[in-house]
Amino acid sequence: MKIICTQENLNKGLSTVSKLAIPNANLPILNNILLETKNGSLRLASTNLETGISYFVRGKVVNEGRITIAAALLANYIGSLASDKVTLTLGDDGLKIETAGDRAIIRGLPAEDFPFQYALIDKMKKGVMFSVSEAILRNGLSSVSFAAAQDELRPEISGVFFNFKKRSLILAATDSYRLAEKKIVVAEVESEKEFIVPARTMQEVLRILSAVENLEKIDISATENQVSFTLGDTQIVSRLIEGAFPNYKQIIPTSFKSSALIDIHEFSSAIKMASLFARQGGNNVKLRLTELEIVITSIADQVGDNVSRVPAEITNESEEITFNAKYISDILQVLPDKKLLIEVNDKFSAAVIRPEKGDDFIYIIMPLRVEE
Repeated sequence: MKIICTQENLNKGLSTVSKLAIPNANLPILNNILLETKNGSLRLASTNLETGISYFVRGKVVNEGRITIAAALLANYIGSLASDKVTLTLGDDGLKIETAGDRAIIRGLPAEDFPFQYALIDKMKKGVMFSVSEAILRNGLSSVSFAAAQDELRPEISGVFFNFKKRSLILAATDSYRLAEKKIVVAEVESEKEFIVPARTMQEVLRILSAVENLEKIDISATENQVSFTLGDTQIVSRLIEGAFPNYKQIIPTSFKSSALIDIHEFSSAIKMASLFARQGGNNVKLRLTELEIVITSIADQVGDNVSRVPAEITNESEEITFNAKYISDILQVLPDKKLLIEVNDKFSAAVIRPEKGDDFIYIIMPLRVEE
């Protein structure tokens, strides 16, 4: 194998895939990055067995071949090179890396043992294909992925639910205490399909999208148990979570006794101050809708208490309702509008937070039951 490419292109590819390579005592090869050539391209790949990332580096392939190299060592070495042109040559003693002023040889492990091969990518091309605007999908994932369960005690809620309809995509995530749903308009799809993608995979997709420029669309391909996301030169393949996503439609309230239209910035500042005390007292904050404002209270017996009043347009006053402060803070970071709508019934029923305008997003949060 011999490849000639720029340090910039190679470094970008290694930065993309290396973060997925993790130390594994049972499978040391998972700490490595796969380098292989095919059809005149250099492919970099890494996997943690749940998710795999491929990145295609632009360059000149002189001879084909493949090997796996320790991810951290290779990424750090290439990132330290000052020269623009890099030549990679595979020999009996390892991978030789040469520039105008530097030379190194890094020994690796055989590529045949690497668990993320081309055959898997070829299989994904046979799945059901969808195409979604990059900006719209990124916004949708950012709006819901934070609400997924952080553990896998109930695997079906530890991921993001994708539900492709004829001309729409519904994204949803829940940890059973809160739920976020985002509706996206997409081009007409050939086949309706729904599946659950691990939240960790969605975090990788968002991480890579944050560094990608001039990407207009994302191609999604799904088979019975796997899904792939093609993001320009990068492809992410992930297993799907087995099981059925909860039928959450039945828990969305259809009517409310009280509501408040409030400035997001002012409300966010008040919640942030309340959270400083809430962390010391079970992370609880209490909201009460009064005639002209929302009263936000947090009490920590060992530290003190805080009360903030934020002006709001109120429809019917409410009793005091207790919520997890973090669950409110999380949603305030992703709402795009200047104002939000809070709708409540009583201290035992689900509340809803949504943007002032539009009906494409809804956030449901369960109140906390605390002893009086």
